[in-house]
Amino acid sequence: MNNKRHVISLLMENKAGALSRVVGLFSARGFNIENLNVAPTQDETISRLTLVTYCDEKLIEQINRSEERRVGK
Repeated sequence: MNNKRHVISLLMENKAGALSRVVGLFSARGFNIENLNVAPTQDETISRLTLVTYCDEKLIEQINRSEERRVGK
């Protein structure tokens, strides 16, 4: 496997369980999160999540597709 460092930043609803759903995308695929930061934005209903992981491009594509589907709901 050709793992590279990836920094992912996304905006998510500031609701209970939102962080665990995002982290679950990685743990379900057996990848570790090396660094994780969640911070508020100017909008109280939105938080910014930034994480660092080492994984291959295929996983990053899967994560992006999954998050895009979630945003579309």
